Amino acid sequence: MDLLRFLIALFVLLSLTLSHPISAKVLIGISSENGESLKYSRKQFYGELKSAYSCVINQLDSNYDVITVPQARLIKMLQNNEVDIAMPLLLLPQRDLFATRSATIYQVGYELISHSTNPDLSIENLRRQANLNGIVYKRGTGARTLMLKYLGIDKNEILSHEQQVSTWQQAVDFVGKNRASITALPAVIAKDIEPHHFNGITRIKMPDHQLGLYMSSRFAKSTEATVINDASKTCKEVR
Repeated sequence: MDLLRFLIALFVLLSLTLSHPISAKVLIGISSENGESLKYSRKQFYGELKSAYSCVINQLDSNYDVITVPQARLIKMLQNNEVDIAMPLLLLPQRDLFATRSATIYQVGYELISHSTNPDLSIENLRRQANLNGIVYKRGTGARTLMLKYLGIDKNEILSHEQQVSTWQQAVDFVGKNRASITALPAVIAKDIEPHHFNGITRIKMPDHQLGLYMSSRFAKSTEATVINDASKTCKEVR
């Protein structure tokens, strides 16, 4: 009889557990390479992008954890469903192949950095420089895509000289030392690099680009993903 009571109690407990599953925490990854524009510490967002991004994340019903990792690693984790949300990220077609984008949350400025002191800053002349002496860009970012789009070069075309580096400052220094003709970086990053690194090079303002967040393919199937996507549409004007 005691065994029967035990089995009934165990069945009831299992039934309650299955009908009220414990919610897993949402894992949010932040790129460590966005300057001081978005940081997370002591359960608070900081930086000039904090208002809109915190507005979006605060709509989650689930608890969440936040990790900060280099952007190349964050992209890989997003592809492998190791993070649920990755931000802040440029909204780019190649990322749409493996993750779900939000609405545009911010418009972000980029600068094209050229070694040439030639006053001719036409697209044709800049494209000629890129073909002659190559380009350099920070790996794991959308800089290459944005550069080639600006220069009118197909993104699938491989230039004769393309170099990848680990930091934004290295990319600027490569151009400054004439080891490459052109690079590109976010304006918010450029302002954090000491001015002497830009000596002897030309800075050109590029059109603004869309900044948002991406959701992993697994998380995108959840009801929370709908909440995040809707919030990105309403929070984007928060400053």
